[in-house]
Amino acid sequence: MDFKIENNIVVLQETDSTNNYANRQLAESEVQEGTVFLAYSQKNGRGQINNQWESEAGKNLTFSLVLKPGFLEITDQFMISKVVTLGIYSSLKNYVDNLKIKWPNDIYAGDRKLGGILIENSIMSGQITSSVIGIGLNINQEKFISNAPNPISLKQLTGSEFELMPLLHGIIENIISFYALLKNDNFAVVNKLFHEKLYRFGEEHRYKSENAEFTGKIIGVNEIGQLLIKNENGDLRQFHFKEVEFIL
Repeated sequence: MDFKIENNIVVLQETDSTNNYANRQLAESEVQEGTVFLAYSQKNGRGQINNQWESEAGKNLTFSLVLKPGFLEITDQFMISKVVTLGIYSSLKNYVDNLKIKWPNDIYAGDRKLGGILIENSIMSGQITSSVIGIGLNINQEKFISNAPNPISLKQLTGSEFELMPLLHGIIENIISFYALLKNDNFAVVNKLFHEKLYRFGEEHRYKSENAEFTGKIIGVNEIGQLLIKNENGDLRQFHFKEVEFIL
């Protein structure tokens, strides 16, 4: 799979959100797979369930990648999240200690949020026609003023300033490498690597579901993206997004 990523980065000075912009482009014209829409400033960056994403202009990476994974079954669409988070992990692991992938699609350094992903799939006639993958990574921002509970940036973690474009190129290249594994039907390899990097995997922690707390261990993520937690009684529980809360 050969994407000429260097020729496909569209740089925007300002937009409402890169996902919105990418979706508008897809609706209006043909967008080549592998195209990246990078924004210097987002006026209305979005996270999961319409959460706002805080990002100081020019300090971070806020971009959307367009993929066209028509080869995937709809029931396997969470594999997209796995390859994207693995690509980001592979790019940042040399800079950050204790880097993990927090289910369903956040990047964590210890217990602090370094980045988040918002994936919007378009489905037609039982096929994923396009996937717009919005990625926000805290790179050089030093102060966060929103009510987000636990943000952290690469600069805060390392004390170093990072050049954004080389970092972006490396991230995209790594995502495409993992995406190629899906294209070649290497799901087992992706699943193994994803579980190895999963935040709290195999560790005993407190969680909250339906207003009740319990102790459990994350043992994996199933094929449709549900988080699997074995509780203190040995019962296996399965959770969709927002059905379980991590207690820090």
